[in-house]
Amino acid sequence: MYTVGGRTFPVVDAQVHIWDASPHNQAAPAGESYAIDLLRRHRELDGAGVPPHEVERVSERSLNRDVFGDGHVDRAVLQPVVLGELFVLGFSPLEWHAEMAGWMPDRFVLSGELDPGGGQPGARGLTPRVRRFDLRGLTLCERGRPAGRLALGDPWLRTVLARCAAAGADVVHIGVGPSTRQAPWRRPEPPVGAVRARPPVVPRWAEPVRAGSARPVRAGAEARVAPPGFDTGEFCELAAALPQVRFVLGAGCLPTRRLCELAVMPNVHVVLSEILPWTGSQGFAHAFGALLAAFGADRLLFGSGYPMVRPGRLVRELAGYRFPGELVARYPRWDDAAVAAVLGGNAARLYRIALPGAVPAPGSRQGAVSRAG
Repeated sequence: MYTVGGRTFPVVDAQVHIWDASPHNQAAPAGESYAIDLLRRHRELDGAGVPPHEVERVSERSLNRDVFGDGHVDRAVLQPVVLGELFVLGFSPLEWHAEMAGWMPDRFVLSGELDPGGGQPGARGLTPRVRRFDLRGLTLCERGRPAGRLALGDPWLRTVLARCAAAGADVVHIGVGPSTRQAPWRRPEPPVGAVRARPPVVPRWAEPVRAGSARPVRAGAEARVAPPGFDTGEFCELAAALPQVRFVLGAGCLPTRRLCELAVMPNVHVVLSEILPWTGSQGFAHAFGALLAAFGADRLLFGSGYPMVRPGRLVRELAGYRFPGELVARYPRWDDAAVAAVLGGNAARLYRIALPGAVPAPGSRQGAVSRAG
């Protein structure tokens, strides 16, 4: 819960990861590069006073302290990412999430994982897993290593997603995961039709685990690792074919202008994780205002991307956010109703989470305090 201006807001963090990027789990030079880049971006965004080992490997202690304690979060949605070619035991697999959820009951909602590039055989057994783990969503991402673009146009993918939605996993996340991208307004938009170059593939004989050593080779660790993209045309066809599925896109997966164009599809939502660390900048004001105008407050979700960024600061800054004076009339009103929807109400509706209602804080005056801008 977070209390401000006499109101108490339930908080649902729609993007939390339980990952292990520590050296013993790095399977190849690219695994070390990925882990180093995560630590570098964490220092850029939220590095003050956090020991590196707490970022490399998430523990029950750090979750309780940073997310459910100081982070004001009531419930969290766990997003899995295996990256099996980069990490020996997987980076952030569903099984770890389910184990942590068992230790900390009534805290988490679980999402599953599906690699569109793995073909239909890679989706076998997914529907039973939805029922077994009570999955509320699926994350579309590559199981191996980030290599290019997600293929969203295959007919089998629509069939699998429809079956999983019928089984209970009716929220699909695309472009939502551990990202080392810069904020959308800080990177140039690629030319139309440009194809991301595939990173070099490490020969099997050079991979430390295959070569008999668990020590990663320090090569190419300075490279910034970016997650894969997707074709917006294929995505639009997929979303139109599955109106019963709610799609959640990362705020940084596309340039803001292109992302706002997808708002015409009523089953498309956006999680704000990748832009929230810059709430004090003009870039954030324009990006957030554009998303708020395009999608409305009822289709935006709060997310921290923890452990990349601890949620407490993001909750406080978003709840108390005001548009700069010259932009107040340009964008929709950011009032208490919008704050309540984005901080927790929308995610609770999408993921079927029962949350207590917002109530006045003890000792404070009754009613909401409106904040224009």
